[in-house]
Amino acid sequence: MLQQWRWMCAAVAWVPTAALCQGMSLQPLSTHDARVLSDGRAEVALSVAYQRNERFPFFTAPGTLRFQNRWHLPRLGFRAGAADWVEIEAEYETIYLEEETVRGEANWQYGSGDARLHTKVRVRDDMDPWPAIAVRFGSKLPNANRDDRLGTDETDFDILALVSKDVGWWRLHANLGILLLGNPGQMLGQRFGPGGQDDLFVYALAVEGPPWELVRADAVQLRLLAEVSGLSGSRFGNDRARFSSGIRLLHGVTAMFLGASVGLDRASEDFGLRFGMTYEWDLSAWVEKIQ
Repeated sequence: MLQQWRWMCAAVAWVPTAALCQGMSLQPLSTHDARVLSDGRAEVALSVAYQRNERFPFFTAPGTLRFQNRWHLPRLGFRAGAADWVEIEAEYETIYLEEETVRGEANWQYGSGDARLHTKVRVRDDMDPWPAIAVRFGSKLPNANRDDRLGTDETDFDILALVSKDVGWWRLHANLGILLLGNPGQMLGQRFGPGGQDDLFVYALAVEGPPWELVRADAVQLRLLAEVSGLSGSRFGNDRARFSSGIRLLHGVTAMFLGASVGLDRASEDFGLRFGMTYEWDLSAWVEKIQ
């Protein structure tokens, strides 16, 4: 009986470990780690997300929506490392949108969202006393249908400076940069016309907890994460601010994640949820086998 009790305690006890995966994703957060995937390594991500009453898409005028439910069903992501200093990223999603305006007009749509292509370039590694630094830049492509309100049908561009640093058991992240939104004209209402991009300041501050072993025999680890992120400086009501937190369960090269968010301003969501999984593998060896 005593032996069984000891086994049960060991199974649920959380024991910290310092192991860190190179270039590990921070999903379900939107913050990006300054580390890049190693040369030839790749990661694929599959997730589902929900947001309640965010003013979507951008350029939707304040006070025009009574309610809005938005599902990303699904969201697909891919990352690959090259030469140990560059990472290529791609993302695509489909969207289910349910909304009603203050005039009682209803809209239900399911269709293509936007694709996003980004490149992350390592500037330096995390070596005391200096943090890891990288630059991430890329574009959102105009794949979503504007008439269905699944997107703006505009090309957007963003560039971010990424800084990450280990502090004891914790890892801290800061993302700072700019986002240039193409202006499609007012999505709802008649406050302004098309033309003149919206220049936004992007920020994200995140903390990543140490990995905790749940069951030693299976090497299952749990991480806690939290962030404050947003957009500011908009001329068209596109400012956003939110707090997000989540957990990641890691087992070898596979991770499952679950996160929640709450808006910190009236344009952001009342609350949001996101869950999914990532899988990492040796892409270079896979390509060699095919050839």
